[in-house]
Formats: sequence, C-alpha cells, structure tokens
Amino acid sequence: MPVAEKSHLPRGDQGVRSLLANDLVIQESNCNLSCKYCLTGQSKFKADHLDQLIFQPPSRSDCGQGTALGAALERIVVSTVSRLDLPIAKVTGGEIFLIKGIIDFIERLAGMVSTVVVQTNGVLIKPDQLERLAALENMCLQVSLDSTEYSGNSYRSGTPALHDKIFNRLHRIFSAGIPIEIYCVLNDRSLPQLETTLAVLRSYGPHLTIFPFPIRGPDRDDFYPRPEQIHILHRILDRYDEFLPVMPPRAYWRRLISYFEEGGRTFRCHLPRFAFTTFEDGQVTSCPNIWFNKIGNLLSEPPEDVTQRIGNTPFHQILLAPKPRLDACRSCFTPWDMLSMFLDGEITLDELCEGPMYRSSATRVRLQQIAADYYDAKV
Repeated sequence: MPVAEKSHLPRGDQGVRSLLANDLVIQESNCNLSCKYCLTGQSKFKADHLDQLIFQPPSRSDCGQGTALGAALERIVVSTVSRLDLPIAKVTGGEIFLIKGIIDFIERLAGMVSTVVVQTNGVLIKPDQLERLAALENMCLQVSLDSTEYSGNSYRSGTPALHDKIFNRLHRIFSAGIPIEIYCVLNDRSLPQLETTLAVLRSYGPHLTIFPFPIRGPDRDDFYPRPEQIHILHRILDRYDEFLPVMPPRAYWRRLISYFEEGGRTFRCHLPRFAFTTFEDGQVTSCPNIWFNKIGNLLSEPPEDVTQRIGNTPFHQILLAPKPRLDACRSCFTPWDMLSMFLDGEITLDELCEGPMYRSSATRVRLQQIAADYYDAKV
C-alpha cells in the first residue's frame, strides 16, 4: 500500500501537543557493516536485541506496494507524520538501503513533510538512487563516518581496503550537492584524526556539516577517548574558523568539550519535547537517542490512543528532568543536542535553522511553538 499523498492527509489532532519529528527506525538489527560499538546489539528494548551480535550476514527485504513491510510503514507514517502534522520525518535503520523499494518510500514521505531526513552509512546507495535523492528539494542526508582516515575509522571498517571502498562510495555522495550532516562518533581512534577529517571534508563545500559526538552505550569504556586526547577538541575550537564552513556552531563545540571535561552529561535534555521514535513493528518510544520505554504499538492498538500518550507519561517527565537522572542519559550526547541548546538559549533560532534538518519555514514555526509552550509553562 503506498503512503498517502500530502494533499489527502488529515490535519494534526487537536489536543495532541506540538511535536517536531518522528524518528522512524526500520529493521534496526539489519546492517551491512559490523561496527564494533554498535548500540543495537547492546539494547534491551526488544527481546530480539538481547545477547545478540548483529554482525551477521545482512538480509534483503522489500517495502514495496503489496508487501507486509510496506503496509506497516504506511500505517505508521499516517498515524504519526500525518496525524500529528509533523514537519520532519527521519528514516534510519539498521541500514535502510538493504530494503528494496526504500527510495520509493522516501520519495512519497518527502511529499508529506517539510524535510525528510535519511540516515545511512552510504555504502549501498547506487548512482541512480543518489540521483533521485538529489532531486528531492527537502532532503537532508545523515551519513555515519568516524574519520576519513582508516586509523580513525577502523572500528567501522575492519581493513584498509574496506575503508577505501567505503570512502570512495562516500566521495560520490559528498560530491552530489545534497545537504548532508556527517555523524562522527568520537572514540580513542577517531578523535586523534579529527583535525584531518575536518580538513578533508571541508573541501566538499558548505552543504556538509560535521557533528562529532561521544561514543555511547554500555560498552563505551572499551572505546572511549583517553584523557590525554581531549585537548584536541580545544585545539580545534581555537582553530574554528579554519574548518569553516563544515563546523557546527561554536556553542556545540563548547558543550562537547564540557561533556568530556565534566565526565558526562550535566545539562538538561529537551529532546523528548521535540521528537519520538517509532519502529516498523509499530512500537513507539519516548526518546530517539536511547530506546527506554514502550508507549504503545501503532499496529496493534488504536493509533490515536498511542499518539495521545506521547509526552504524557511519568517516564517522559523523568527524561526531561533539569539534571539527568538515568545513567544512560548522563552518558548521552548526540547531534540532537542542538534542540536542547536552542531551548537553553545557547544557540539562536537562526543558528539552529542554518542546519539542513531544521531549515524549512514550517520547521521554524514549529520550533517557535514548542519553545513558546516550554517558556509559558515555566512562568
């Protein structure tokens, strides 16, 4: 069943608070790479995550018209993106380009939202698929890459030959002119190479923005940057202008340094005010960063009942505490932190909306609505 066209969609439900984005995760355990620190294999959110190494041969699936996966995705999208009138929809995995028909799905989704965000490792994107992505005027691509050098990317690419193959594929993507955010996990191998990575990626131009963030998860200590490596972040901040235009706001870099120097997150997280996560099996959870709680299932319950619970559970309030209360929250920092920085006044609305994910006028309006709701509640 195809995704409904935008002109046929109902307006957002009255009584449901303003939200910005749905982070739609499709087949999170199915990936073509075997990153040693992958979070899915450490997750306890679903029974099939437990004690699972996801370094198994990837499998192909199909979300085309008439398939069970396609029908499930259509129901989830209509129940969330349509019902809540969301300006942003993000699609991630696993690796979504293992799925036949995924480009058709992305194109239909792009017709329903102001910005469609696609997260990928980029390796499986074919030239014709890249052309179709580049033709979408409201596309933001998020590409996972720890370093342009094998020594810094070796937790993701097991051999120099594999790294060269990956980067050759990414070179084609970076050269296509699509607005791209590069998700760079900082670990004990990638951080020493970060200056080189920034210098190399700067050459592609202003359509790229690099967002480094710390390694996360229960096994993070096995990969965590060493104390003597943190000075590199200070050195990059001192050289900030040299790495433009691919740098995030200076305030992002300062918050990143604060995270490392203070031993974790001490600042508030506002992400659940803006976004939530859904899975292709219908499950919904409060936080796109860490899959904590099950709000409900869009495929087995009335979807209006499930969407009414988003933001209206006691656990949701725990996630929004002024100081992080859960260990997983204290060890969490991702590019989504741009939203928290906006509400905390560390970056302006203009600075936030310079990034491709938040650039649309509809997103800007929704951000202002959410901020107004937050500040009104504080008075």
